[in-house]
Amino acid sequence: MKKLFTALLCITFSLSQAQEEKPVNNQNKHEFRLDALEILAIPNLEIDYEYVISKYSGVGIAASISLDDDFNEYQKFAVEPYFRQYFLNKKDFGARGLFVEGLFRFAGGENDISGFSIFEDKDWFDMGFGLVVGQKWVSENGFVFEISLGGGRYLLDENEDVGFVRGGVLIGYRLF
Repeated sequence: MKKLFTALLCITFSLSQAQEEKPVNNQNKHEFRLDALEILAIPNLEIDYEYVISKYSGVGIAASISLDDDFNEYQKFAVEPYFRQYFLNKKDFGARGLFVEGLFRFAGGENDISGFSIFEDKDWFDMGFGLVVGQKWVSENGFVFEISLGGGRYLLDENEDVGFVRGGVLIGYRLF
């Protein structure tokens, strides 16, 4: 009887200890986002993927493509691998809050060249480095909202523009 009572007591304490643990917040590491501002204003489709390394950092890639031929001078396409460092992050599942992003951009487009009654389109491709500052909010169920702004400089002088702008209003979801 004494052994049965001791066993029941141990089981009761272990169950009560397990109930005190808080549920784990969203620990998902893969995040997908769309830039709502670029879709509406330019029209340009930008899709971002970020892998959360830790609660203070992440790496990702952004790809964008122009949906309107009138904006090919700006860019037809861009691919941007990036690294983010998060600051002032007090949440356990992290990769949220104020961030600074370093990026490398590969982009291409079309320049309209006009001469003596001659109009010609010249394709361009360029690469550049940039820096972005932003803020990201992540809900406990995984929805993401982000605002960011920054820019950079092209390196190859293939384009009439010497620099580029990066930023937007992004919405998305953090998965698995």
